[in-house]
Amino acid sequence: MRAARALHESGEKESPVFVKDLRSLRILLVQPKISEGAALKSHLVRIGCRVNEVWPPPPDYGEDIDVVFVMVDKVIEDNETFQWNASAPPAVLIAVIDYESPLAIDRLLRMRANAVIGLPIRPFGILTNLLVTVNNYRREQKLRSALSRLGAKLETCRTVERAKLAMMLTSNRSEKEAYDRLRRLAMERRTTVDVISEEILGVLDWNDNEALSFLNELRDSECSSG
Repeated sequence: MRAARALHESGEKESPVFVKDLRSLRILLVQPKISEGAALKSHLVRIGCRVNEVWPPPPDYGEDIDVVFVMVDKVIEDNETFQWNASAPPAVLIAVIDYESPLAIDRLLRMRANAVIGLPIRPFGILTNLLVTVNNYRREQKLRSALSRLGAKLETCRTVERAKLAMMLTSNRSEKEAYDRLRRLAMERRTTVDVISEEILGVLDWNDNEALSFLNELRDSECSSG
């Protein structure tokens, strides 16, 4: 159930968002109780978003948040710590700034904010910024997922290739014979070829470096005899 829920949430965060979908967006405002913050919250509620506020900045951000607005100047002024995983952001990050000080700009670059909104809050541009950044973020999430799946597939292929090589060297089988044996074992145990491959590598205590050394010695021996 937990895995299915995570998959559902992941799918939600990869689907495109349109104006009609604004009510589904879950927004967190990281800001103190000030008039500028109230104006931002009022506008976001008016366009249909679900909005919550928090101050000081929390230590992390859950899967139930789509967009985080953070008042960067207030974070700096109050000497607060804004914890944000810029390499794998959990949500869209929109920075709100009062003025373009070098310190604020440096902080923005470190945060890798998806967009910037200036103070005082003006309704014009917030909706556009919100939709553009959310959709850009979700496209990026789809790419991340695709790359992750590709990486897992490549690792699986590598494991199978290693197992084939191990069987070829230890049992004097051809490549086809080694793979056919892996497939038969997988069917007999009702599992996958990669799982069987991992088991075989474990049983043989397989070491890639030793195998490479053996192949090099074999090649040198063949060259010498030739």
